[in-house]
Amino acid sequence: MNIIALEALTFGLGRLADAAKKNGCTLTLLTRDKTVYDYELSRPDTGAIKVIEVDTFCDDAVTQAIRKEKEVAAILSMTDTWSLHCLTINERLGLPDHNPDVIRLIRDKYRLRNHLYNAGLSAGKSKLVDPRRFDRATVVKDINYPCIVKDTAGTGSQNVWIAYGEETLIQILDKASSAVLRGQITVEPFFSGTLYSLETLSWQGETRVIALTSRIMSPEPFFREEAFSSPVMLDVSQSTALQQWITTVFNSLDYGNGFAHTEFMFTENGFEVIEINPRLGGVQIGEALCQSLGMNIYESWIEMALNKRPALIDAPLPMLKGIGQIIVYASEAGEFSHIEGLERLTTHPGNPVFYPTAYPGKRINTIDDQRSSVGILFAEGHSSETALLNVYAARNKLRVVMKA
Repeated sequence: MNIIALEALTFGLGRLADAAKKNGCTLTLLTRDKTVYDYELSRPDTGAIKVIEVDTFCDDAVTQAIRKEKEVAAILSMTDTWSLHCLTINERLGLPDHNPDVIRLIRDKYRLRNHLYNAGLSAGKSKLVDPRRFDRATVVKDINYPCIVKDTAGTGSQNVWIAYGEETLIQILDKASSAVLRGQITVEPFFSGTLYSLETLSWQGETRVIALTSRIMSPEPFFREEAFSSPVMLDVSQSTALQQWITTVFNSLDYGNGFAHTEFMFTENGFEVIEINPRLGGVQIGEALCQSLGMNIYESWIEMALNKRPALIDAPLPMLKGIGQIIVYASEAGEFSHIEGLERLTTHPGNPVFYPTAYPGKRINTIDDQRSSVGILFAEGHSSETALLNVYAARNKLRVVMKA
């Protein structure tokens, strides 16, 4: 059987190829730019992956390419950006998929917020605003500050702004009127709390928490992700409450099958969803969980594609070690050259590893969000806390060099 990946997360193709082989399947990657996967495709364990370059934003071109393939069992939707394209293509080809209504709901941040509010699962509502044409009195009515202005279909912390007052809100809307958006603009509450992400796996309505990941963000007014550590360990009562809460959330959405990456906050009033993504977490969260648990969790993608109950739903989840990771960013716009200091990582505690996301010559146009990433630094420890300390110490040895 042939499993099609319509694009993928930047890292994890090696794990996915191993999982496909174990289940007697071949893996085909459809991508508009295979250089995005240069690191993964350069590894020996990805040599069996068939790569087809096609405009993956063109549903007609993708459909035509897949029709030429033999024994296609399923198309994997592993990213936010192409999740809605997968729905269209699966419908055309008669292939299995998520519930389309559910995916469209959670990929629309405006609809998701109001759904949760109406279900009694969020403390605030969201409102749509056309930044090029709006009535000021209507927009500012019933807004509590600070508030968040964001792209309803955004990803990678792009097009997210915080408004501390009415004048700031109007200035942000003016800025948003010329931004390149994936969706529309929504204004919603700013929740004060500590941000985490939850990795879960659902199968036929049953949901299991796989791990909790801490998240360190840049100072306001930006929302750039800086560092992560997992798995974060909670006491029994907190773990039970978290499992019950996310199950209630997913039941309200009718989210029955697949991985999910839920960003949420611990607030004074309980848990509050920030966003839900129908996939594994990005950066190197998938690899972190594989190493922490001592298993290839990517096997679940293949098992679900073959309509098998994923073993991960029932498997023991030992915490063998913690993993910390830092996104390494360029400190200024310009053309990326190289990283200095990588040779100094070999003797550093935590076995740090650097995973490149940019190659010499990449143009960095902004340092406000994840587009300025040049790599991910990864380190381990006996717990998520020591792993995070190890990776922060290792990061001090590196310097991002831009071309003159």
